Amino acid sequence: MLEFFGNFLNFVYRIFEYFAVSFFQNTGVFFKAVIEAPFSSFFELLIVCFLLGVAVTVILGVAKSIARFSVVPLIDAVESFTRFFGLVGAWGTTFLIVAMVFEVISRYFLNAPTKWAFEVAYMLMGTSFMFGIAYCLQMRRHVRVDFFYDNISIKSRAVVDLFGFCILLPMIIWLSAGLWDYFHQAYKVNELSGESAWNPIIWPFKFAFVMGFILLLMQTLVEVTKNILVLSTGDAPKSKMGEKAK
Repeated sequence: MLEFFGNFLNFVYRIFEYFAVSFFQNTGVFFKAVIEAPFSSFFELLIVCFLLGVAVTVILGVAKSIARFSVVPLIDAVESFTRFFGLVGAWGTTFLIVAMVFEVISRYFLNAPTKWAFEVAYMLMGTSFMFGIAYCLQMRRHVRVDFFYDNISIKSRAVVDLFGFCILLPMIIWLSAGLWDYFHQAYKVNELSGESAWNPIIWPFKFAFVMGFILLLMQTLVEVTKNILVLSTGDAPKSKMGEKAK
């Protein structure tokens, strides 16, 4: 049993090490590229802006929490950030509908099918899905079997949630680091989609997967914090996002 527990801790340590190398060493190439030529690549600039946005959100949230002796400002900061991208994902669905309507009209009424509709469709749909994962967790809308969960006390729910998140968290960190490597390999060779005559670069879309799981990681850490507060105080923290959701 002790050997199993030791192996598990070693496994978790290697996951954190993998994550640290991916996001604290390998991201240097993007910051360097943007600093040397800020407007040479729109997508590289967006990537750096997102990473800086994550850092600023966490730093400001922690600073406000320390100043107020409460973790609620940090919870609000992270949930505002994930909510923003959830709304961006929702608008992505709107643009997807517009693109599909345009393609149908062009193909069947004007006999002039577009080269880009198929690729835009799966990119927008995938991006919307990725951006919505963390917000869905914030709103507690992921699929869950509730016949047991709904009939237990709030502290018991916190225990169940905390156990689940503690198992989920290392997996999210692992996937985030792995997706960064997946994206980074595509970026290094300027990979093209190869799916149509349009054949656009694919690495900006692959970074949407990284964004989705970084947002999910942030929201999961917030959910862990909420559950710890429930166990320590007996009540869920009152955040601005929670009040708006009601």
